[in-house]
Amino acid sequence: MNNVRQSRRALLLLTMLSAATLVQAQLPNDSIVADFRCFVHQLETTHPDPYTNYGGKVYFHRAAAETVWDLEQDSVTNSEELCWRIRAFLAPLRDGHTQIYYPGRQSFDRLVPIRFKAAGDGVIVSRLPREYQHLIGSRLMAIENIQTKVLGEEMLKLYPAENEIGKLANICTRGHQPVVLGRIIPNLRQDTITYHLMSPEGKVVRLPLALIPVEQWKEWYNVKPTLDHRFPTDNLAFAFVDKQKNTMYFRASSIMARDNIEYMRQTGMDFYDDLKYCYDNVFHQKMPTDTLEAISSMPSFSEEFEKMLLQMKHHQSENLIIDLRGNGGGWTPITLPTLYQLWGDDYLQKNFQNYFYRLVSPLYLQKINMTLEQFNAENHADYEYGDYTFFESDEETQAVTDERRAQFVKSCMSSVKNKLAKQNGRPVYTPKQVYVLTDANTFSAAFHYMFYLWKMGAKIVGVPSGQAPNTYMEVTHFSLPRTKLEGSISNSMQLFLPANDPNAKQVIPDILITCDDYKRYHFDNQTEVLYLLDYIRSQVK
Repeated sequence: MNNVRQSRRALLLLTMLSAATLVQAQLPNDSIVADFRCFVHQLETTHPDPYTNYGGKVYFHRAAAETVWDLEQDSVTNSEELCWRIRAFLAPLRDGHTQIYYPGRQSFDRLVPIRFKAAGDGVIVSRLPREYQHLIGSRLMAIENIQTKVLGEEMLKLYPAENEIGKLANICTRGHQPVVLGRIIPNLRQDTITYHLMSPEGKVVRLPLALIPVEQWKEWYNVKPTLDHRFPTDNLAFAFVDKQKNTMYFRASSIMARDNIEYMRQTGMDFYDDLKYCYDNVFHQKMPTDTLEAISSMPSFSEEFEKMLLQMKHHQSENLIIDLRGNGGGWTPITLPTLYQLWGDDYLQKNFQNYFYRLVSPLYLQKINMTLEQFNAENHADYEYGDYTFFESDEETQAVTDERRAQFVKSCMSSVKNKLAKQNGRPVYTPKQVYVLTDANTFSAAFHYMFYLWKMGAKIVGVPSGQAPNTYMEVTHFSLPRTKLEGSISNSMQLFLPANDPNAKQVIPDILITCDDYKRYHFDNQTEVLYLLDYIRSQVK
């Protein structure tokens, strides 16, 4: 057994903490192995390129074979452990859209009362129990004996990250979870975890924190910080943030709205889970029992955006802030009408130089509710499974015609196409400057929105997105027949920037928010907005 395989097995065989008390359903080992082989097959037939990051097709299959050997040698008989093994197998792929979900609820019965935030140059503590409030804003230097930089690399063996800020985001998401830390830090104590911090005053602090029951942790975490009511928190909400009504703030916590649900219903896709997700997690409202009423009662992304722009037009407001912090994505197409509302024909003429390559696979066609014959008929093609569709931006800017505008409106994903048609190439309103707030959790469709706005001249403010511009994209659901494990696999690849562009893996904001900036604003949860408002005021001549 080579050294690489030995190190992989050493990681995988670390004992999980006794805090993980979920009773694990037992299955025959050959069923576990069969499901892993099934997963590899689905990955190969769905992912646009599962080989390159492993070093090639041979090395991909070698890694798969080693995982099979380890599953057999260790006599793995439960789906929870298979989940961890698949995560370890996927580690080299570095793909934030390809993942396996832990079965049921993650097996936590105790957590650490601490949370973190990724800044442009490190990880800072964002929440602590009341007695440690003076340490809010401290930089995380290490957990136990593992330094932050090393911890980020070790977490890559279990959770994907596409760039440097993504590694820090993993720490922020998992740094309070002993079940995860126990797979990275050997001999981790089961009652207390020690965090090494650099306080805002520059002092080195050793902070041991006792694990607390998960229900108690939820009560602690659900105590919301004091909110600045100038900045709405609801998805698609907006408000002026100054008395002069010169700066508008638009909050987009998700790229999900009525527009994409209506599209799914009209095209015969299974939309109910997405609809319920929107009510439960995006708009936080009780869903009407009548499905059509539930859809029609949801706000439309482009309709709310138009309402906001009309208010700006009335007051001739100069600045628009679009807040995409914490936005994990959704449906990119519902954002495109807002670019037309902002810039009209200038948007339709823009050459974004984007390249999308999508693999035609059974899982992908299942997702869009089409047979191969229907897909070919719609695309006037003769694709077979394993073929790629190619989209490349026009190399030359084309003049905008009435026909082109009409085609854009007809094909766009919006619930207010009639209003878009009436624009006739004119923007609803174009402010002097658009700013986009981002953080490490601005991902997927939210990243796309940020990128297109940036290309149209907006300024990015905050922390880099955890998604790379050149990466794998889209989520295609899969499930395994025996263990019932579920997850997602990317079915396309995007290239947004030349490979040698310094932003090809991580877009650096035009205004980067650092740990010192958070300190200057007393680690307020709206530091990015407060910083930006001060910046806007400084630009007034």
